Formats: sequence, structure tokens, C-alpha cells
Amino acid sequence: MPPALSAPQPPGEPSHQLTVGVFPGAGGVHLHHAIDSGYFQQAGLEVNLVQVASSDQQLAGWNDGDFDLMHTSPDHLLRGLLKRDPVAVRAEGIGELVVHRRGGAPLPTDRWAVDNAQSAFAFVLRAVLADVSASPVTDGQLVPVGGTLQRFQALLADAVDGTTLHPPFDVLAAEQGSVRVGGHLQVAPELITNVAVCPRETATTWYTRAYVEVCRASTEELLASGAPGIEAALLRHGMPEAAVRAAVPGLLGPAGLSTSPEVTLRGMEAVAGLRRRYTPDWKPVCPLTSLIGTGQGH
Repeated sequence: MPPALSAPQPPGEPSHQLTVGVFPGAGGVHLHHAIDSGYFQQAGLEVNLVQVASSDQQLAGWNDGDFDLMHTSPDHLLRGLLKRDPVAVRAEGIGELVVHRRGGAPLPTDRWAVDNAQSAFAFVLRAVLADVSASPVTDGQLVPVGGTLQRFQALLADAVDGTTLHPPFDVLAAEQGSVRVGGHLQVAPELITNVAVCPRETATTWYTRAYVEVCRASTEELLASGAPGIEAALLRHGMPEAAVRAAVPGLLGPAGLSTSPEVTLRGMEAVAGLRRRYTPDWKPVCPLTSLIGTGQGH
């Protein structure tokens, strides 16, 4: 059922096109479900999802104006690299961020795949290795590879010894013999792992508010449908059955689709805490509260 919107399309207003930068994986199931169900269209939106292979590619696309919104790590808002005055308008869970190793205990000679050595996923990896396995890593052990799909492939190819994964890649890696070292819920349980971002000047427009509300409604519908509904949505999107099976437990877990959509100061402080831990001279260029958009629709 299409959601009832608090900011509906104004009478006579043409449909609004939105290009959205996203990463591949199961975490975007609510977006695909909303598209397949016609919810965005019924809200007056034409949404085009553009997949990126790395955070560097996504951030470059954002700065070039290629994306009206993007779903990304909130840590990117803290790095001072983004143009267009971005704000987070919705928090999301993509499943727990889990560090996996090819097998056995971590070693001082291990090479760990990251998207970017200054990314939140890299900070989670470092925190898990230090706090859970008492095996802190040096900068020289971090190997920039790309997004989660690329890191997963590097792990299976034995090109690296371990990396940070999320559903479905964590379960698929375990099925291939990799070992879980630990996850972000053990080292930073308040961490917001994913947010929807837009320019500040569009945060309160009808189309951004409608987009956020459709995301919320689609997520709630999937949660209500349980595993069968989520599996059906992922299969419709074309995800292989093995990956669908691997994704569902994490999406229904504590860091999955049930994550509160509210972008909280506490959650942003957890993100900043990880960055500060591994970048001691880092200081936010603006108050964290200014990175939280208004009109979030919840």
C-alpha cells in the first residue's frame, strides 16, 4: 500500500526526478521494494539508483553534482571533503559491520582490505582487531581495495587476509571458510552505519520529504512481512538465491532494517568517536548537530 505522505506532491507539480548514489548489497532492499511496488512513482518521484564501487567514487559523484541524494556512511560528512553542504536526513541499518579473516587468529603480518584507510569501515576494523582480538593493526597493513563487494572478492581470492563485511557478504564469506573476528556492535554499539544524505537547501522540499517517507514506509512494510517478504524483494531485484538466504538474518538483526530512522546526536557522536580514535588530530569543522537535516519525516 502506498504511504500517506505529510508532504505530498503539490497539485499541478510535475513528477520530480531524483538520482541516488548507492552501494550494491542487501541494505538497499527497501529502495528496490519501493521502486518495484511503484511507491516512489505514486509519490510523484522518478528515482534512479546509481550503484558505485567505492566511497571515493560516490563522493566524487556527489561533489560533481551527479547525485541528488546518496545512501552512505555518516562518517563521510565528518571528513570535510564533501561540497554542496550535505546533511543526513535518515538513518538506516545495513546489518552489523563484521570483521572476517580467512582463517585462524589475526597475525602481525596480515593485510586488511579497506575501502579507504580513512573510512568508518576501516575504523571499525581497527577497533574490532584491537578490542576484540587484541591484535591492533598499523597503517601499513591496510590495503585500499574498494567497496564491500570488492573487498569480499579480494578476501575470497586470498589477495588479503581479512576485511569488514556486512550482509550478505559476511555469511557468504563464512560459508567459504572465513572466520568472524568481531563486529561493530561489540566496539561501537551506538554507531550509525548508514544515512541518506541530501544538500541542506533541499532537505525540506516536498520531494526530499516524500523520498524519506517512502523509504520509511517501504522499510516498515518489509519488516512486517518478515523473512518471506524480504526474500521476495531481494529476488525481484535479481539477487542470487544464495545471497538472499545469507542476507536475511542480518537484515532482521539488531543493526538491520529495524534501525531507528532518526539521525541522533548520540549516533553521530559514536561516528565521530571512532574517527577521533584513529585520527587524533581530527576536529569537526562544524557542530555535529548541523549535519543533521530538518524535516526528516519521523
